Order: sequence, then C-alpha cells, then structure tokens
Amino acid sequence: MKLLEESFIEFFKTSVPANPLKAEYLLPKHIGGLLRDGKVTVKVLETNDKWFGVTYQGDKSAVVESIKNLIEAGEYAEDLYSDL
Repeated sequence: MKLLEESFIEFFKTSVPANPLKAEYLLPKHIGGLLRDGKVTVKVLETNDKWFGVTYQGDKSAVVESIKNLIEAGEYAEDLYSDL
C-alpha cells in the first residue's frame, strides 16, 4: 500500500531522528493514528516465538541469557545481524 510506505518513510525521516529513544513507542502510536483515520488495515501474524524486551536496566540480564540460550540451541546465529 503506497500510503503506508510513504507514511513510514516520513515517520522515519522526522519522528525517529527527533526522538530516537522513543521511536519504538511512537511506531504503534503512528500506526494507531492511520488505523483510526481508516487509511490502513493491520494483520497480526501468529508466531510461536517469544518476544524479549528491555524496558528497564533490570531486564537486560534475563534478555541476554535468553538470547544466549537461543544461539546455543541453534535458533539464532552467533552474529545476529549476519544476514543484513
């Protein structure tokens, strides 16, 4: 959908550089605005994967350990960004 692509390009050009630490928070808000205006629809894809988030400093060790375990199990590559 062209509107969505243009909207995200604008979002990443303006909102993210203006407040990069809040970009993750602003993205759902941005999509929510487009949904409310009836400009887009959203399909949520099902997954069995677990999401790990680091909101607080205390979260970091559990997330690091979880990712380490996924690497050891062969579910993640040692270099998480090797396919980019």
